[in-house]
Amino acid sequence: MSAYRFMWLMVMFDMPTDTKKARKKYRYLRGELLKEGYMMMQFSIYIRSFHSYESTLNGKKRLKDFIASNIAKGSIRMIMFTDKQFGNMDIIVGTKEENEKNAPKQLLLF
Repeated sequence: MSAYRFMWLMVMFDMPTDTKKARKKYRYLRGELLKEGYMMMQFSIYIRSFHSYESTLNGKKRLKDFIASNIAKGSIRMIMFTDKQFGNMDIIVGTKEENEKNAPKQLLLF
């Protein structure tokens, strides 16, 4: 399969943590991302791979619906890109995290 077919969805967020209620919302969003199969790439940056453009759109809609009904404050952004584009990412300082090294490069069907 082509590296242009597999897609990644990156979620980046900044949320207030100044009150107990705000910290609970932050943890709730983080927990939902982990439950949906996202991996933490950096603090407040989570990624997940999808096997097609259509499944990425479905995952994006599911997450947007969750955020719209549960999160009211903060800044949350999403970006979609191909596996090929993800592979071209440069790390300027530091190294790949352990969960990035184990991230699936391609899905095997059989």
